[in-house]
Amino acid sequence: MLRHAGFEGRIDIVNPSHAEIAGIDCVPTIDDLPDAPDAAFLNVNRHLTIEAVAALARREAGGAVCFAAGFGEMGENGKSLQGKLVAVAGDLAIVGPNSNGLLNRLDRLALWPMNDHEPYAVESGAAIISQSGGIAYAFVRDRRQVRAAVVASTGNQALLDVADWLAVLGEDPRITTIGIFLEGPGNVAELSEAAKVTRARGVPVVVLKSGRSALGAEMALTHTGSMAGDDHLFDALCDRLGFTRVHTLPQLLETLKAMNVWRGRLTGNRMTVLTASGASRALFADAAADAGLALPAPSAATAASLRKQLPEFAHVSNPLDHNAAYTGMVGLSLENEPALYECFRTMLADGYDIGVMNSDGGDGPLGSPSLKAWVRAARDTGVASALVTTMPDSISENAHRVCRENGIAALHGLEDGIAAIAAVVRHSQRLATAADGDIGLPEAVTADCESQIIDEWRSKAALEAAGLPFPARRMVVRDEVAAAAAAIGFPVVLKAVSPLLLHKNRIGAVAVGLADDAALAGALDRMEQALCAAGIEPDGFLIEKMVSGVAAEIIVGVKASRIYGHALVIGAGGVNVEHLKDSAVLLLPATRAMIEAAIAGLRTAAGLSEQARKRLADIAEAVAVYAVTNRHTLVSLDINPVIVTREGDAVAVDALIETRATA
Repeated sequence: MLRHAGFEGRIDIVNPSHAEIAGIDCVPTIDDLPDAPDAAFLNVNRHLTIEAVAALARREAGGAVCFAAGFGEMGENGKSLQGKLVAVAGDLAIVGPNSNGLLNRLDRLALWPMNDHEPYAVESGAAIISQSGGIAYAFVRDRRQVRAAVVASTGNQALLDVADWLAVLGEDPRITTIGIFLEGPGNVAELSEAAKVTRARGVPVVVLKSGRSALGAEMALTHTGSMAGDDHLFDALCDRLGFTRVHTLPQLLETLKAMNVWRGRLTGNRMTVLTASGASRALFADAAADAGLALPAPSAATAASLRKQLPEFAHVSNPLDHNAAYTGMVGLSLENEPALYECFRTMLADGYDIGVMNSDGGDGPLGSPSLKAWVRAARDTGVASALVTTMPDSISENAHRVCRENGIAALHGLEDGIAAIAAVVRHSQRLATAADGDIGLPEAVTADCESQIIDEWRSKAALEAAGLPFPARRMVVRDEVAAAAAAIGFPVVLKAVSPLLLHKNRIGAVAVGLADDAALAGALDRMEQALCAAGIEPDGFLIEKMVSGVAAEIIVGVKASRIYGHALVIGAGGVNVEHLKDSAVLLLPATRAMIEAAIAGLRTAAGLSEQARKRLADIAEAVAVYAVTNRHTLVSLDINPVIVTREGDAVAVDALIETRATA
């Protein structure tokens, strides 16, 4: 493998059964090596792997790839063996176990189990980090011309994990983009520290994680022992660290190529598409709409110029089906490069941020006439441009080369290509608007223990002390309800209080808009009947001033994850919170700017005044601070709803805290 990769350094082989392999003398044991190796590839069973690692550690070797499986991914016995491996490793850097190793085309190094890779060298390019050896194999055999500079298979990550690889590769000036295949995020605090390296250098990171479904998460756990965790929290992690998330392997490959060409240059989303197919025109329009890319119509001047160039039956639009003939040098045809160039240049020069030529051809030493015309038009207009095929895997190797040499992104497949372009736009816009601030995350609190619910009265008292505004209220026994309402002033809200009442509306433990004594008495009777039917004896009743003039109901909450730590959730609230699907998630701690940006992105908040958004942000920020302060005991926190009034105020009217149970 090393020779196949072009490695020119010294190679030693340890093999007790052979005196020579491939012209290289063998020694029977690691102790017989003339010098401590810089790196080793261990292709032996799991028990011999532990012995070999111990021997390499004694020799003070640099590091080792452990190819053997059957460790932490194989239950308690495997975990025990992995623990022994770590114990004997000492300061030795261990890749794996259950790892295929490292392919490094920058330095022509292959600590890799097969000769399945093309032995070319590169001076710079993308790096790919994969938890899965099988997926790493697929990346190495890639025919989509990502031309990865480095492919690293991390395996079980007993010592070196994705964060370690990310930090090291992120510092290498030869690495232009990093792709990651994850089965679980691992230690998010360490990952956030590594992300500071890539963020400082402006290196795009594209991430694909398996385990979005329940079955997928189970498969990830049994494969490498990785916990996938809540998928929404992983989205929040990617947003926090500036990672671009994709959902398929083709999207990962195409996005890496697009990032490698454009990096942070696509801050605008105005795209034009030129094709020779009416059907493709419609498909591109659908894909662009799904991806959030704009397709503005050509200006009147551009449309007039195009009508003189196109066949009389062609319709000027964006996407543009230019209806070029297949042959001929008179008029617009796929053989007439000058005519194609003028058409392409005219469209690209109309103020677009991105240009896409749709073609499934491109053969010939210099590319097809269409590709040559596209390259010239892109160069002359300076518009970021791509070649996007209708079907996947239909760009020739030669067309890839032409595009690569001319700064054109060559993207396979209509949907994946457009998704990749949109991903670069989002990444570029995030870079342009990213607020200064520490993206670091604390270690998650991982201890498993019983939890307890704090009732509404005590929850509100704790949160009010932390700065949250609540309506005037009193906690009373049944006989004091009427007097409490009179003291607060009608209209009032009546609630039963008990740690057993997690969803008061569902059993009739809340009554709102009570305007007088009669309404209050009737509501109290009905509530007592409902509580009796549910078998709940309340600790008392809460009388609270009714908030009027409601403009919006918002939920502000916190959930704790043993993987991601604490997360702040802000979204559409009220009784229909589970059906509205309008929320934002921020991993904590979060800055005021992060919170304000999350609120601005909610559909529910679109019509709120600036003052109302500020009041809402005040509450969310106070909740975030409370959660961070109490992170070692807080399990969850739910304020639903926060009522935003038409006058621009925001008041929390319900609260529930869940904490770790005390002994």
